[in-house]
Amino acid sequence: MAQNQVILCHFGGPTKKEQVRPFLKKLFLDPFIIRASFPDFFRRFLAERISSKRWEHANAQYEQIGYSPINHYTDVQANHLEAQLQKVDQNTKVFVVNRYTEPYAEEVVKDMSFEPGTRNFLVSLYPHFCHSTTASSFREFELAFRQKCKNPGQFPRRVYSWWCHPSYLDYSYHLLQKKLSEVSQTNKKITVLFSAHGLPKRYVMRGDPYYYEITAHFQELQNRAIQWLNSENKNIDIRWELGFQSRVGRVEWVGPYTEDVIEKTADSERTIVLVPISFVSDHIETLYEMDIEYKDLALKSGYGGYNRVEAPNEDPKLAECLVKILQSNGF
Repeated sequence: MAQNQVILCHFGGPTKKEQVRPFLKKLFLDPFIIRASFPDFFRRFLAERISSKRWEHANAQYEQIGYSPINHYTDVQANHLEAQLQKVDQNTKVFVVNRYTEPYAEEVVKDMSFEPGTRNFLVSLYPHFCHSTTASSFREFELAFRQKCKNPGQFPRRVYSWWCHPSYLDYSYHLLQKKLSEVSQTNKKITVLFSAHGLPKRYVMRGDPYYYEITAHFQELQNRAIQWLNSENKNIDIRWELGFQSRVGRVEWVGPYTEDVIEKTADSERTIVLVPISFVSDHIETLYEMDIEYKDLALKSGYGGYNRVEAPNEDPKLAECLVKILQSNGF
């Protein structure tokens, strides 16, 4: 019997020390990460060199957070999504493909069905489109898929840039409002800093839409929060900021940089609330950069307190959003 197959594409992350260096090597081998027309042999050499120089420092950070939980959270969301989609069509199976750690695309396609009439949906777990994440993951999967399936009718339907779907906008706003309601019980002066993973500025100049999608999402959530505050007559003084984190190398990245925003806006009368706007799972960017580095920076710079909005992680409400998003894409 023909079925629906949904493939969730995500980043992946090392779950133990032995995986850190291979993870970094695969990351820097990706032509969507280092976008330059290098010969293959030089790209392999460069990836080996960068990973060998960086892995011990990276491992020290991963060690502090107990290594990455992102694979676990992706598997949980896949299980939530499969259970909910089977209520719509019981002949549905959900797969997970990670870009830089197992399970890899070439292994996952071996377990997929290629019966006539099977429908395939390729879903990015990055809410905002970026060539370094969504396009890279889609390309990797589709190369493996096309080696096994020659029927154009079964080629996956792509589902991406779903940050603006009403269900996810409502959900991401709910997470923000929940934290603001909690923090405002003890502090009426709050700086809300949305932080997204950055990318080199030249990628934006070449047409990558990620920066603009992040900015639009930030503005939408800010507008909703302001309307809520006004309607409830809440006496809360909120400052709104947007920053970008995780830059590496010497090239200019999109800004402002999160750490610069923290230092420039520090105020002892205020508490800061960080919002991980581009992430659906906790990983090193939230658990180490935000909860260790940025927390320490915020308190040392003069903020009176530090808080962070939760990532969806194991919350089945994210899967509920994905069901609606898939339905709007023909499921």
